[in-house]
Amino acid sequence: MIRMNTRVLTILILTICLCGTLCAQETRVQTTRNICNATPELNGVYRIDADGSDKLYSVIEGATSNVPYSDQQQFFMDLAVRLTPPDLLALECRGNRISLGSSRSPRINFVADGVNRNVRSTDGRVVRSRIGFERNSLIFTSSGGSEDSLNFTFTPLENGKRLRVTRRITSRELIEPVVIQTFYNRIAEVARWDVFDDAQVAGRTIKQDTEKNSPTPVPRARSTGVESGKADAIREALTQWIDATNAHNIPKQMSFYMPELKAFYLARNTSRDSVRVEKTRAFAGAKLIDIRAEEPEIIFQDGGRTAVMRFRKKYRVENGSRIRRGEVVQELRWQQTNGGWRIFSERDIRVIS
Repeated sequence: MIRMNTRVLTILILTICLCGTLCAQETRVQTTRNICNATPELNGVYRIDADGSDKLYSVIEGATSNVPYSDQQQFFMDLAVRLTPPDLLALECRGNRISLGSSRSPRINFVADGVNRNVRSTDGRVVRSRIGFERNSLIFTSSGGSEDSLNFTFTPLENGKRLRVTRRITSRELIEPVVIQTFYNRIAEVARWDVFDDAQVAGRTIKQDTEKNSPTPVPRARSTGVESGKADAIREALTQWIDATNAHNIPKQMSFYMPELKAFYLARNTSRDSVRVEKTRAFAGAKLIDIRAEEPEIIFQDGGRTAVMRFRKKYRVENGSRIRRGEVVQELRWQQTNGGWRIFSERDIRVIS
């Protein structure tokens, strides 16, 4: 399966930076001491241009896999979450030393020297990696390890005003590689390293997506009046939805959904009945379901008639000898009805672990 998530990629790059103490094997050396002088545009803070970028779910829907049909939904859900691009990127290039941070990972430093290295991963497999410059682009490649091959290319455009990031993943579970291009606009000429802030990033992302609808943020400590009452009602609905999930009570869980959902992970414009089928399949045979959520952030839209909720979710599902666990940032979109708040969109937007 696709195992190279953002955290693993960060660790891998850090490992490459420290390879001198980890006995990595150099197989080729290039002289690139002042390569950044030839690529001065790779500096600053960049914000995603969602409209100009490839649509993630369109790319995923066009991918084909050789995994069993019963596992394909989960496989592509995992792939989509891992390919979700960060909202913000911070880059600094000095000589051949690169500093890189994003709204998904803190600042890391490495040398883009074009050297091929072999690094042994925690599971004992050898990962072959290289970071360097080619044709005005910063390129990171990795292969081996989990038997996935990754290629990340950062290309400055329009004298650094824009940045194109191309990600290519090859896996034994994919019949053809998955390639997705994301474009960013530079919003500052000097890198800023406070972009890695989960709460602020979540708020910025929701605001960017909904600013035309005049959203109203509702932090728990500062919400008052009518908005506070609505926020409390949605939090209570979330608690009951999680309790129903942990209790394997699918009928109760389904009572929190609209008849039609605009999004359910990879699916678009799907019915509540289809969601019920998928929930039943996913939880079939599970001896234990343990879902826990941290305090959610809520953004109201459409005059308070709908709301976007994002929160960290930890999960553990036990099915015989098989255990599935992890942590994600989940997004639920709610709509106010005569019967209370109901979900019309459900998806994971980031894998934490």
